[in-house]
Amino acid sequence: MSGESAPKLPMFIALLTALGLAACVAGGSAEAPANVNLAGTWKLDPQHSTDSRKALADLTKTARKETDRERARANAPPFGGFPGGANSDAALLQQPRMVFGPDLSLQRNLLASGDWVKIEQRPDEFVISNGETSRSYVPGERSVVSVPGGVADQRSGWKSGGYWINLKPQVGPSATETFKLSPDGKQLIETIDIGRDGRIPAVKVTRVYVPTQEPPSALPSED
Repeated sequence: MSGESAPKLPMFIALLTALGLAACVAGGSAEAPANVNLAGTWKLDPQHSTDSRKALADLTKTARKETDRERARANAPPFGGFPGGANSDAALLQQPRMVFGPDLSLQRNLLASGDWVKIEQRPDEFVISNGETSRSYVPGERSVVSVPGGVADQRSGWKSGGYWINLKPQVGPSATETFKLSPDGKQLIETIDIGRDGRIPAVKVTRVYVPTQEPPSALPSED
């Protein structure tokens, strides 16, 4: 047929392949990069790490202030007082009500237990243990998981030379956690990036770990 050109299938297929690869990278790959092995028991180097306790204490202090402000606003009478006095219908309707502060459960879970970490790396599984909890991930998998306050969309996999975990809860801030080796391969770098939640600011924590032969029971705890 004149005036019409045949579809360029090779170019179309190449475009689909490129889009597929981009989606894979965005969500984390199922295959570990060559010669990248994070497995081992790692001990925190506090001098080169963010103080997780202080970061959590700052968030708690901010949440407490916001709760106090919200409670004051909720229980204060309108400007000019109530028409008819304290016993009027308007006053009776405006009774003090309960105010619940921001939920920091997700932040507490992610920022706790940072003194040591054990990594087990397999082709079909990535396991993170810290003495109190053990988490297992399937590289490249997307799933729905339970989190404080409900459920979250979870994705994990290999990305930018490290292992990447992303949580997007239905309620509350999103969070990204990554584990990767330092450029010289002698340290494990953990980064926790928790988004802003209402009036609670975002927080980013970096932990630097060094290899250790000490058994977990010999390492200090956060308590």
